[in-house]
Amino acid sequence: MHEVSIALSMVNELARIAKENNAKYISAVNLRIGRSSGIVIDSLKFAFDAIKLENPLISSAEIVIEEVPLRYECNDCKISFETDYIHFPSCPDCKSYSLKLLSGDEMDIVNMELEV
Repeated sequence: MHEVSIALSMVNELARIAKENNAKYISAVNLRIGRSSGIVIDSLKFAFDAIKLENPLISSAEIVIEEVPLRYECNDCKISFETDYIHFPSCPDCKSYSLKLLSGDEMDIVNMELEV
């Protein structure tokens, strides 16, 4: 369950940013997680909610996660498309497997709300 180590690193980074900005506490954190990132969103939320209690700056923070769909561009016919199929997708138009991933592997802290 690597979500625990991700949540721990995230809490440490959020605490660092809060301290740099002289924040009293963090009230919300917004993340973007891609479908092919390998992160189980419910597990990450659970781990974050458990770990945040150890840090007063973050203990009341709510986490909001936007799941980013898989989006590819075909190298052969140049169309772009979304798919739910994670393993070896093909172009829906020309059936090529020569694809470029445009989105879906993100793991970003988009923003956070601080009380200063």
